[in-house]
Amino acid sequence: MINDFFFFYIKIMDTLFLFPFYIFLLMLPILGVIMYFVMVRKNAFEERLALYRPQHQLSQKREAYLKGVHKFRLWIIGIAIVMFTAPLLIFFIVMLQEAGIRAALYSFFPNEMITLVIYLIVFLVYWLLSYVFKRNEKALRMLVEQMSDSDFDLLLKVKDYLSLDNRYSPPFVLCNHQLYLFLFYTIREIDPAKITDMKCNWGWGRSRNSVFVRVKLSKKTIGIVMPEKAFSYFQRVVEKYAKLKF
Repeated sequence: MINDFFFFYIKIMDTLFLFPFYIFLLMLPILGVIMYFVMVRKNAFEERLALYRPQHQLSQKREAYLKGVHKFRLWIIGIAIVMFTAPLLIFFIVMLQEAGIRAALYSFFPNEMITLVIYLIVFLVYWLLSYVFKRNEKALRMLVEQMSDSDFDLLLKVKDYLSLDNRYSPPFVLCNHQLYLFLFYTIREIDPAKITDMKCNWGWGRSRNSVFVRVKLSKKTIGIVMPEKAFSYFQRVVEKYAKLKF
């Protein structure tokens, strides 16, 4: 019975892996394009960020915030690793108990090419996510080092209105009269005084408590999603510098 199950399982795996293989193969160039825009192509701020090295001893309050940012990055990356490996490990153990080591190994390595493509994609996605979180942590370090006390107080107020999984991942930062918008693919540096218009779509996110904001400048429009309560601080900054009322 076990052998019949094993051979039936192999036939099923051969069929199932054929179609996903082409999907995974198509994902490689798409992932490559995303990685280019996120990791290679840099704006003026990101070029300065690449050259930045910590220079000043910060106050205890600011260092405590940055330690929280660092722990947050490790926590998120750790959870991502567990979420990926735990189901695979459980599946492997079940297959090992039910069909033996051969079937268990075959479930992970059904075909050399398929295995190579899948694990390459997993590695590249991990590398991309790790890069984004490290970039954001470094950017926060640079901005916290340079910002005024009032800007830092604003950063802490925004932090208190973010959910636990985003507590140290602010959607925006105000530093020396410049706004920094933290997007997945980049960090935008804009002069809030040059904002000409702002439109909002409410009810975004899993809990419908986020807002999609479109900020219009003279030559471009930038979209960003943030919690509604954090948006109230963003709105005050725009109204203060751009002299607009919403």
